[in-house]
Amino acid sequence: MRLLLSVLLLVPGLAVAQDAKPQDDIVVRAQREKARKEAATFVTNISRSTDGQLARYHQPVCVAVIGGLPPEHVAIVEARIREVAAAAGIAIAKKTPCTANFIVAIAVNGSDLVKDMAKARPDWLTGLSSSDIKVLTTPGPARAWSITSLRNESGEMLSSPRMSDAFTSILPQGRSALENGGTTRSQAEIDAPSLRVQSSSIVARPNRQDIEASFVVIDRPAIVGLSLRQIADYAAMRGLGHTRPPAPGGPIETILTVLDGAGTPPRALTDSDAAYLKALYSTDGRRAAVTERNAIARRIADGK
Repeated sequence: MRLLLSVLLLVPGLAVAQDAKPQDDIVVRAQREKARKEAATFVTNISRSTDGQLARYHQPVCVAVIGGLPPEHVAIVEARIREVAAAAGIAIAKKTPCTANFIVAIAVNGSDLVKDMAKARPDWLTGLSSSDIKVLTTPGPARAWSITSLRNESGEMLSSPRMSDAFTSILPQGRSALENGGTTRSQAEIDAPSLRVQSSSIVARPNRQDIEASFVVIDRPAIVGLSLRQIADYAAMRGLGHTRPPAPGGPIETILTVLDGAGTPPRALTDSDAAYLKALYSTDGRRAAVTERNAIARRIADGK
């Protein structure tokens, strides 16, 4: 038996097989590292941070598609967006009708629509600077933005008794800055916005950025030739994920390029898109954007 084992160990084929295993491990590690780098680039390119954090919905989402589509198509697009949201773990408004906090507009000219909003519905542009609005009115196939609020870990919003009417018309009412049982405070203290925090952590921040409303405006000529699923999935990725389209030629396929007009666009939300939304909504949003981006990229690279 000992002689047989000695002979087997000297067989060249066996020695080669044993030597090949470490090489296979190196190849696998290299492929995994490449996938993670590509995922990190993808996440960095499409994500938008607000004050160093990634915003997301914490309230149930109520979708409304307006203009440019027949009623039966509107119903299909709205249903598909709700389906994408549910798959990502996002709460959906159960009561119907509900107050829309995710509006998708199919416009003859999106730039002109935003200009009209600035005059007729300035509350839909709350928190945007004049330069932000200028970008939204730049010609292009689509534009998207979100209204966000700063909240503590319990969901209480930054309070300010002088919050504008336009702001409170679309956002939940803020808590009064004067709520300490009638104790006298200076006018400066009363006027100053405040945010109560209840915990401290070296990993998570005591605050988060909540999406209160999202708007996606798509030019009607840009959707010619697209399926209703492509339209819905594009809008869902932009509004639910608070994302932007990446530059052409990115390493990872995404529905966000469906309006680029270059190459063959994805037919629906890609696995990477779905993984992005699922990873984003798997946490409470209290960590720094850089930390969350790394975690999201890992999940995309790992196929989760």
